[in-house]
Amino acid sequence: MSQSIEANKHYDLHLMIIFMSLATALISGLGITTALIAEVSRLGVSPLSIRADTLGDYMTSPLAIVYNMGLVIGGACLMLSMLARYYVFEDFYSRTITITGALLGILIVLIGIFPINFLEQHRFFSTGYLICTFVLHSFCFIDYFRKNSSLSASLFGFNIIGLIFSVALMYLLNWSTLDFDPCTHGPNDICWVSLVMWALTQANILWCVLLGLNMKKLIKSQQKRLSNLAFASQ
Repeated sequence: MSQSIEANKHYDLHLMIIFMSLATALISGLGITTALIAEVSRLGVSPLSIRADTLGDYMTSPLAIVYNMGLVIGGACLMLSMLARYYVFEDFYSRTITITGALLGILIVLIGIFPINFLEQHRFFSTGYLICTFVLHSFCFIDYFRKNSSLSASLFGFNIIGLIFSVALMYLLNWSTLDFDPCTHGPNDICWVSLVMWALTQANILWCVLLGLNMKKLIKSQQKRLSNLAFASQ
C-alpha cells in the first residue's frame, strides 16, 4: 500500500514538473515574442538590433506590460517546477541543481517586477540572472556524466549552448556598471549584445521545453519500477 502511495506521489510530482516547465517556456515565450513584434513594427528595425531587456521599458515599449507579466508568471512556473523536482530527485547534487533553478526563477520574476525603468535594481537582478544561468548550465553539464543522470542527450546539448552564450554575455558585460555598452550599429545591422542575448534567451526557453519532455520519458520508467516494487511487496 505504501509503495502505491509513493508511486502516486512521484507521478503527481512528475506531472507538475512537466506542466510547469512547459508553462514556463510557453508563457515567457509568448510575452517576449508579442512585445518584440510590437517593437519591431513600431521602429521598423531588425529584431537583432533590439536588446531583449528594452522590451520591458514602460516608457518606450508598447507592450511592456505583456513582456514583464510574461517574465513574472513564467518565472513563478519555473519555481514551481523546481519545487516538484526537489522532491523527485533527492540526492544532494540534484537538489543543488534544483535550488539553483529555483533561484533562477526568482530572479526572472524580479526582472519582470523591476524592468529597465528601475535601472539599478534591474542591473543587479539581470546580472544575477546571467550568473545563475551560467551556474545552472555548469551544474547540469557535470550532472550529465554522473551515474543515473536525469539529463537526456538533447537537454545536454542545450546545456552546452546555454553555457557558451552565458559565457559570451558575461564577457560582453561591463562589470563596472553591470550593464552592456551601447552598440554602434545602423538601424538594420546586428548588435552583437542583442544577438547573444536573444540566443541565450531562446536556449533557456527550449531548455525548459526539453526538461518537460525529458520528464515525460522518465515518468514512464520510474512508474514502471515503482509499480513492480509495489506488486512484489504484495
